[in-house]
Parts: sequence; C-alpha cells; structure tokens
Amino acid sequence: MFLWIVLTKLYLFHPFHVSICDVTYDSNDKHLKISVRLFTDDLEMGLSNYAEAPELDLLELDSAKLNALLQRYLLENLRFTSNKEVLHLHYLGSQKEDDGIWCFLEYENLSPFDEIVVFNSLLVNAFEDQENLVHFRKNKIVKSLRLNHKNKIGTVNWYP
Repeated sequence: MFLWIVLTKLYLFHPFHVSICDVTYDSNDKHLKISVRLFTDDLEMGLSNYAEAPELDLLELDSAKLNALLQRYLLENLRFTSNKEVLHLHYLGSQKEDDGIWCFLEYENLSPFDEIVVFNSLLVNAFEDQENLVHFRKNKIVKSLRLNHKNKIGTVNWYP
C-alpha cells in the first residue's frame, strides 16, 4: 500500500512537457498561420539553456528582448517544407497567457499543396520527455502529428 501511495504521488507531481502548434492554411488568401503555445516555466528553462543565460526570467524581460529571443529560437526549431521548398516563416510576436506564452508566425503566398513536412524540435534539448503536438487545418480537415526527441520530423498529406 505504501509503495502505491509513493508511486501515485510521483506520477501526479511529475511534470509533463508539451507544446501545441496550431497550423491553418487558408486557400483563399494563401496564408499559412501558425500559433505555438508553450508553458512559461518550460520555455524559460529551454531558453536559459539556449541563450546560455541561467538566470533568465521571461517575466522580467521587456517585450522587445523577449520577442527577439523567441523569434531566433522558433525559427531555428520550427520549420515547414512544402512543394520541396523550405518555407521562410515570418515571426509576428507573442502573447502571455496564464501559465503559457503564445507565439505567432506566418507564411504568405503559399502555393496550393497536398503535403507538408514539419520539423519541430522545440524544447527537446531541455526535456527528454518533451512532446510537440502539431495540428494542421486545411480545407476544414484537421490532421495531427506528435513529435518528440526521437522523432522531430513528420509529414501530413491531403492526397485525394
């Protein structure tokens, strides 16, 4: 009985590391819109390692410094390829929300496609159990990927 209580407590207090990436393609305006949600404490630890700044406090950074750091980190660790072309994403900014931070990116004038490849290594260097969920919406069809330390690349297709 004692062992069960200890294991239950360890399970309940073990941190779960996850990011959510929502990707929407609007075929009318040919925009790929990307929203990424990261937990603030996880992001702080990941960015501390990335920026080699152990005392990094995201809540203390002014918005310009925070966005410069997020832009560099996201563009290095989140990439999309469509029609055999790497998409050069444009970082739009971020928004703090409760215990997380939303980051926004886009790609304009994306030609119609039936397949897209995503590379997502967000926070995998900080947490071995990091899971990066990617949800794609195109023509009202939603497809999802689960990427992690061992599997950073995934492909989604909408072949007829």
